[in-house]
Amino acid sequence: MTTTPCWTWSARVLTAAGLALIPWLFVLARVAGAYPVAWVGLDTMEAIGLVGTGLLLAHRDRRRVAVAPATAVLLVVDAWFDILTADPGAVLAAVLMAACLELPLAALCTAVARDALRALPPRLR
Repeated sequence: MTTTPCWTWSARVLTAAGLALIPWLFVLARVAGAYPVAWVGLDTMEAIGLVGTGLLLAHRDRRRVAVAPATAVLLVVDAWFDILTADPGAVLAAVLMAACLELPLAALCTAVARDALRALPPRLR
């Protein structure tokens, strides 16, 4: 782990996306239909994962090899359940949010994890 962070575009995007989720958590707590605690909990874990992945990437910390794929899974699960549980009038919004935000962030986390795994010494793979 280096002491001076290297803020690549991907580290910035992941960290910013995680931080942007924080105000959304308060909105979600008020507007979530069924099971608001579950939705807020899932989005909280996503925010922590995104910020964690971004910071670990910026610091070139190899622990991102574990955090990034876990975050990708959370994002895909969130997209899946958003679409499946959307009211009939909100399905398009759920699909757009999945296609424009959640799934691209999941793909970026997967790429970060893949690159981190390739950078590990063979004995640690």
